[in-house]
Amino acid sequence: MYRLDLPSLHDHHSHVSLYAALGGLPDVSALPPEEALACLAAQPRDRLSLVKGWRSDRLSFSDEDIEGLPPLIVINFSLHGFVMTKAAIPHVEAAWPELARNYRDVQWTEGRLPELFEFYGVSAGLDAAKLDAFMRGLGDLGIGSVEDMASIGEVALAVIAASPWRDRVTSWASPSCYAKLPAGARKQVEGFKLFLDGSIGARSAAIEPAFLDGGEGRLLYDDAGLEELVSGLAAEGKALAVHAIGQRAIRQILDVLERCSANSLSFPGIRLEHVQFIGQEEAFRARNLGACLSMQPNFNSDSVDYADRLPRRLLAANNPFRMLIDKAGFMPGRDLIFGSDGMPHGAEYALAWSLFPACDGQKLSVEEFIAGYSPGEGRPGAGACLEVDEENHRVRQLRCSRA
Repeated sequence: MYRLDLPSLHDHHSHVSLYAALGGLPDVSALPPEEALACLAAQPRDRLSLVKGWRSDRLSFSDEDIEGLPPLIVINFSLHGFVMTKAAIPHVEAAWPELARNYRDVQWTEGRLPELFEFYGVSAGLDAAKLDAFMRGLGDLGIGSVEDMASIGEVALAVIAASPWRDRVTSWASPSCYAKLPAGARKQVEGFKLFLDGSIGARSAAIEPAFLDGGEGRLLYDDAGLEELVSGLAAEGKALAVHAIGQRAIRQILDVLERCSANSLSFPGIRLEHVQFIGQEEAFRARNLGACLSMQPNFNSDSVDYADRLPRRLLAANNPFRMLIDKAGFMPGRDLIFGSDGMPHGAEYALAWSLFPACDGQKLSVEEFIAGYSPGEGRPGAGACLEVDEENHRVRQLRCSRA
């Protein structure tokens, strides 16, 4: 057992404006099923409520359960997917009629995930106090700065710009969000964020082979439509970040980027987000394009948490860090960077799964872990102190920090 003093870390992938807006909402992520259902049933019946933290691996809803619940949208822990009760439909129809009509259509909802984030965030409301609480909470976990990978809009950008945290938050925006921003707000946006598939939790990632229930996940664009979109974005002169979890999504964006490169279209920077099931061939293609892989060591736990839905081969293929570093030549902190996606934030959980993963190919050293979180001169914050128990494969954050 030893103590590890970490420098202040930079979380390359979270959802600052959304998570801050959702701060204080009921959270069922840690509740057993009976308590979670009781929490949902206790929400007000005279207005629409949002509840966060639904984990589909722990809680399923029958039609009978939904029938009797108050007006609710219960947001999946992965942020992909939700449950809407029948009582919520009239409330949603007044605010966003399309959502009320299409909420059961997974292709439609996944294709409008950035708009859903905006809807959640605007419904919950973001103000300076919520942002301050969120950022202070990150500081307590040793995170000094963070990237907001899907801004919830102009109001959120204004709240961040007016706050003392403005130099610690980097904002990205979907093309639909960016198109609605005035010129001044667009200057705050680092780059564009695209979603090509869904998530493992919602069984909507475009994986190969199919999920154990036979579902194949979804690509949110056809090839021609994605190429047209990416080509148009290149003219804006901003960086590009692309959510692609499954192999089909990873190959699709690599194909498109290679064709764009052949046509002399480029971006100041290209990030491939998550890429949990990237293979060696795709890794070399990404390196040849100069792409940076933005991944989440805490998602090593998906190889255990989602054994109920992923084929055995994919449990071992998830987050192949050793292949990426030892064979494909990616270097943590240079073209392999780490974030949390807020699931959860902080180093404790992520480091535990890095040092003691379920699969050998997921293992990271302490030095690689720190480098991927990009500390260094100019990173604000105090860092965190951790206790590493090698015998019992545990990591625990101590109640201490370094100024």
